[in-house]
Amino acid sequence: MSLKAKSAIRAATILAAASALFSASQAEAGGFGGPGPFRNGSPLVTGTDGVYQCVATGKNSTGIISWAITNGAQTASTTANDWIFFADGQILSGQTSVNISNGKVAGILDSGVNLDIPSAEDGSASLPLVFIIPGNASAGSFSGKIDLNSPIGAINGSGILTGTPDRVDQLIIISEIVNFSSGGNGTFSESPVTVTPIVVPGSTLETLNFKIRGSRLSTSGS
Repeated sequence: MSLKAKSAIRAATILAAASALFSASQAEAGGFGGPGPFRNGSPLVTGTDGVYQCVATGKNSTGIISWAITNGAQTASTTANDWIFFADGQILSGQTSVNISNGKVAGILDSGVNLDIPSAEDGSASLPLVFIIPGNASAGSFSGKIDLNSPIGAINGSGILTGTPDRVDQLIIISEIVNFSSGGNGTFSESPVTVTPIVVPGSTLETLNFKIRGSRLSTSGS
């Protein structure tokens, strides 16, 4: 074999090795131009989709925080996105709003107090109206890191839970419009809306600091 042929083979071998090394480095980094087809830095084809749950622990308290993500966005399910704490002998609960991005997780713990007005089949408000407004309502937030390099997605972080302050809610009842005759001069209607202020006292719950530890229970958000 001539010297020229040997040099050509050696050059082709070096080029192939360099090409393979470059491709491997790109695959390890998540692909050309970013982590596609993955999302938010997750190595999974499903991205950050899944069902998540964290255990929260603090002074005289234990809690569970849950949420679910489908197609990169948190689901609308109230049962899959909630939190519950046992703190100082009280049961506290509400709804969870969470975002995961670039290896970090952040969430809001909503107080979950809601005045749902029951309605009849015709859409009118059902009477009598009875509400139980908890005096221990609370809200908070949490943040931490999530290991997106494995399907387990281990979560570590901290948060705070505090009692809600005094507030004034409005009870709004929309009734059927009633028209009255005005002696041939047209008609006028009785107001179909009744607004009643409801004073809700603040919670006596002291500010609670807690740590969270959790993981991804499933790669499906459903």
